[in-house]
Amino acid sequence: MSVRGTRRWMMGVTSTIAVVLVATACSNSLGSVPSGGTSTAPGVTSDTITVGSLATLSGQLSAGFGDVVYGVKAYFDMVNAQGGVDGRRIDLRYVVDDAANPTTDEDQARNLVQQDHVFAIVGVGSPFFTADQYLARTGTPTFGYMVSGNWDKYPNLFGAYSSVLDYTSTEESVAFVAQQLGAHSVAVIAYGAVSQSKDACAADIAGLERFGVQVRFEDLDLPIYGDPTTDVQQMASHHTDVLFTCLDGVENLKFVQTMHQYGLGDVHTVWQNGYDRNTVSQNASVMTGSIFALEHVPFEATQAFPGKYPGMDRYIAVMNRYEPQWTYDDISIQGWINAAQFVAGLRAVGRDLTQQKLVAAINSETSFTAGGLIPFINWKVAHTSTTPPYCSSYVEVTSGGKLKPVFVQNGDEAFVCFNGSSDRPIPLPGHVPPSS
Repeated sequence: MSVRGTRRWMMGVTSTIAVVLVATACSNSLGSVPSGGTSTAPGVTSDTITVGSLATLSGQLSAGFGDVVYGVKAYFDMVNAQGGVDGRRIDLRYVVDDAANPTTDEDQARNLVQQDHVFAIVGVGSPFFTADQYLARTGTPTFGYMVSGNWDKYPNLFGAYSSVLDYTSTEESVAFVAQQLGAHSVAVIAYGAVSQSKDACAADIAGLERFGVQVRFEDLDLPIYGDPTTDVQQMASHHTDVLFTCLDGVENLKFVQTMHQYGLGDVHTVWQNGYDRNTVSQNASVMTGSIFALEHVPFEATQAFPGKYPGMDRYIAVMNRYEPQWTYDDISIQGWINAAQFVAGLRAVGRDLTQQKLVAAINSETSFTAGGLIPFINWKVAHTSTTPPYCSSYVEVTSGGKLKPVFVQNGDEAFVCFNGSSDRPIPLPGHVPPSS
C-alpha cells in the first residue's frame, strides 16, 4: 500500500530558503553512552537502548521540522512507563540540531554514530537530510519525516509513511475530491523553483484531466513567497470554484486571504500542507471551506467516530500527558509513527538485538499501521515502489473554525482509497487494527 506524502515536496522550498540560514548547530547531549551490558550492538546494554534524534531545532524552519522530536519523546515515555522493550528502557539521550545546514546535518549524524554510539536515529526532521549515504554505510537504523527523494535508496532508512515519493499515486484522489465538490473550473498552483512542488501539482493536473475535470487555470511557476494577487485575479476571470495548491501553509493562507479580497471567498481550497489547529482558529473567517489532505487518521476522528480509531485515541491521550503542546501537530505525529516503527522492530527481534536484525525484522513487516494511525505499510516493497490501494483522509474547515473529517466512506471510514486505475473509491482492505 502507498499513502501519498502530502508534505514531501517541501524539501525544495526549504532548501531554497535555508541557504541563508546557515549556522553552527549544537548537540543537546544529555550524557555519555552507558558502559557495560551484554550486547555488542552500539548503544545497547542489558537494560537500555540509547538512541538519538536529528532535527532542525533552531532557526526559521524549526517549526516545520523540529516538531518531529516531540512525538518520538512521547512514544518512548509511554513505552518506558510500561517497562520498556524486553527489559530495556529506550533512552533518547541525544537530540541534536542541524540548524537547516546540509553540512551540519551529516556532521551531526557522524557525531551521533561515532561519538555518542547510538543504536539508532529515531526522529529525523530536516529540510536537508544529507546524512543518508553515511548512515547507509554504517548500517544505522534511521527513522524520520521524509521530504526528499533519497530515502528509497537504502534498506535501513524508514520514512513515516514509506520511503518512496510517488506523486502519481494521487491522480485518482484529486479527481474524486474535485468531483465531490462539484468542480467545473479548477485552478492548480505550485512553486516554479521547487521541483517537488511543481511535480506534485503536475501530477494533480494529469489526474484531474485524466478523469474529465476541467483545469481552467494553472500556475506551476509561482515564485517562493510571491504575491498571489495576479493568480487570484486570473482565477476570478476563469470562475474558479476549486483550488488545489502545492504550496506551504503560509502561502496557502495568503492565497485564501487574497481570494476573499477578490470575491472568491466561497471557493474550496485543497491544501497539501498546513493542517494546524492554531492557524485555523486564528484565521477561521477566511479558511472556511479549506480542505486538508492527510496521510493519517485525522485528529478529529476521535470525536467524529467514537471508538473507531483507538490508535488515535491513545495518541491523543499520551501526547496530552507527555507533550501536550504538540498533540495536534502534523509533524509530531510523524515522530510518533517513527518511534512506533522502531519499537515494533525491537519487539520482533527480541533480546538478542543487533542493528542488522532490527533492519531485517522491519523489512519483513507487511502490515505496519502505527497502532491504526495509517492504513498499512508493506516494508517488503516500501523502499522501492508504491502499490495500490492509495489512501488519503480529508479534513474541512467549517463555520467558526471547526474541523471535521469529510468524504467519509461507509459512515465511519476516514480513509478514501483507490486502486490506481479508477476514480471510484474502494474499501480499505481489512479493518484497521487497534494496535500494530
